[in-house]
Amino acid sequence: MKPALSCFLCAPLLAFLLVSCEPSRNARNIVRNDLFSISYGISENQIDISSGGESGIDLTMREGIFHLLDGTGGKVLKLSSYGDLLALLYDPSRSPEPRIVKPIEILENEAQNNVIDAPGRYAAPIKFEAPGKIAVDANQTIYIADRVANSTDRIFDTQIDSYCDRIVRRFGAQGSELPYIGQEGPGGSPFPYIMRVDVLGNGTVAVVSASETVVLVHHFAKAGNLLSSLRLNRSSLPVPDGMAESAGENEGVRIHANLDGILEVANGESFEVALKIDYYREYFDPDSLVISSNEFAGSWIFVLNGSTGKAMNSLAIVPGNPDTAIPELIGEHSGLFYLLSDRASSGNEQARQSGTGAGKEGSSAARMLQLVDMQGKVQQRYRLDVPVDAAEIMVLKVSDSGQVYALLKSDMAVRVAWWE
Repeated sequence: MKPALSCFLCAPLLAFLLVSCEPSRNARNIVRNDLFSISYGISENQIDISSGGESGIDLTMREGIFHLLDGTGGKVLKLSSYGDLLALLYDPSRSPEPRIVKPIEILENEAQNNVIDAPGRYAAPIKFEAPGKIAVDANQTIYIADRVANSTDRIFDTQIDSYCDRIVRRFGAQGSELPYIGQEGPGGSPFPYIMRVDVLGNGTVAVVSASETVVLVHHFAKAGNLLSSLRLNRSSLPVPDGMAESAGENEGVRIHANLDGILEVANGESFEVALKIDYYREYFDPDSLVISSNEFAGSWIFVLNGSTGKAMNSLAIVPGNPDTAIPELIGEHSGLFYLLSDRASSGNEQARQSGTGAGKEGSSAARMLQLVDMQGKVQQRYRLDVPVDAAEIMVLKVSDSGQVYALLKSDMAVRVAWWE
């Protein structure tokens, strides 16, 4: 059933005007700091994308400490903002024995002999299956989405028409493994494919998993016990009233809603879920149902109660214009949505063509970053420069302090950067 949206249509219409009409010349340049690079390879301080491509590559940052997940290489690198390797979780079947940081067993033997070398740095052997996403809490507990080790633990959920074989593994001090998190909490049944694992501002944990037909959002307390679960059917995502009224099955027009992004937000004691949805009008023959064409109809953000799924707010962020750059929802902080567009502002484009400014050819290209509040008003607009030699963004996130950071891919290495 489509949620009733009439109670907050006025605010989205105002938001539509604010987002689409604010002049791009107000965009400000922000400084990018290239922190360090990680070369390609299988050593402990390298990243392996040779066989598995970018699958299983993820990055998270908390209080200036980075954790880089290399799913193909079967390891997690804990790195300082200077690129120093502080700790390592590694799968001995995929990664060679570490040399920079010492395995736990060696450190324990040295401790018995009163030998202290690089205190706090360690390497812990872990058997990984197919790690894909990573998060870290304030206590540096590591959360990793992985596949169950035994095929007998894999289940088929008829309600979502999908196999469920994913869990969230937890690693504490010195890489010690804690009970994994399943759908019901510690030791629970597996999830379907996990899209996101996030530690929220209040320390709780959110897991977003999905099948082809359903998206599941589970919310857990710090200890791992289940607080709430939400099921979203892809076929019944919310549609703005005005857009829904403009379509009719009898007239050969219908609205297709595509879930482009999802975020979990801890707002005080409440738990909310933000959906970024792109809409398309499909034109079809009413008799044969053959689709003749489709057109972009706009992008909206809907904020739902994370426990009940009830729509609490909505805002239009992009008009239904085929020439409009469709932004990506990359994060949220202090009530502001971070929206990234591939298209630079006209001012930056002019600078690039003239060989001056942040968009100078050979140095960097620019993306547009907008910070939009819950009423749809653009609070800040920035030009986010990306180096031309590492223009492919593998990971782009917003930290718990509101800082944008990224993992950038170049020919010889991946680069970790943040923007001040």
